[in-house]
Amino acid sequence: MTFNEIAFSIITVLLSAIGYFLKAVHSDIKAVVSEQKDIVADMIHLKSKIDLVDNEARFRSDSIEKMTQLEIKHLAEHISELTQSVKKLIEIQIQR
Repeated sequence: MTFNEIAFSIITVLLSAIGYFLKAVHSDIKAVVSEQKDIVADMIHLKSKIDLVDNEARFRSDSIEKMTQLEIKHLAEHISELTQSVKKLIEIQIQR
């Protein structure tokens, strides 16, 4: 074997090893990028769910507030009617 053949063999082995490691690095980077895409998709999906739950909670809160205000209004009306009835009852008792 000549010096050129030995050098060529060594260079070929070195280039093959470098190629193998570059291929491994490339497939690792490809897997990481794919995982990142999945994570971003999951985050977008979860954010939309959080927004949906937030909107639902806000709607329920507004609904409860409106119902409470309506009930307070009805209660005030009934108290007013009760007050009028008590006044009439007192007037009747005073007249006797």
